[in-house]
Amino acid sequence: MPPARFIPDAEFAPASVGTRVRMMTLLSIVSAVVITAVVPVLMLQERRPPPWPVFLMTGIAPAVVAAIWFTARIQRYRVVEAELQVELPFRTVRFPLEGLKDVTPDREALRGARKIIGNDGLRAISGRFRSKRLGWFRAYVTDGERAVILRWPDRCVVISPDQHSLFVETVRKRAGLSR
Repeated sequence: MPPARFIPDAEFAPASVGTRVRMMTLLSIVSAVVITAVVPVLMLQERRPPPWPVFLMTGIAPAVVAAIWFTARIQRYRVVEAELQVELPFRTVRFPLEGLKDVTPDREALRGARKIIGNDGLRAISGRFRSKRLGWFRAYVTDGERAVILRWPDRCVVISPDQHSLFVETVRKRAGLSR
């Protein structure tokens, strides 16, 4: 039996931010600014103090947006030994490639998907989603146009590496999949 070919570890940058993520990021920031600045001004024009929920919201909204902004960034995707790693600012999410059935680029991967829990566009699309086509899946996406679907018998993951063709080829080799 010939020795297995050495396949080096590989790093992939996330795709540049797509239109959906850009628009949701802008909407989130504008909403936080409006809640923080405009609502209290309107309340003061009525010459009465804002009710405590409004007062509380003006402090919480920017804090929530800032927290998501700093934690949602996808730093890189790595293929290390027999594992896909999604590196985020404070943690690394790991997906063993063992049992991987398919890895396919698919610009329609997020179409019709509903967020169950997660971030639907502030700096990235990440979390748990559901769609008729993919069923339940996890997403770590910056640009849906460059999405890649990874399927195992019991789960599905959608990511968006910048060089998605090279990523697909690397993962196929590492997981021992044929074309």
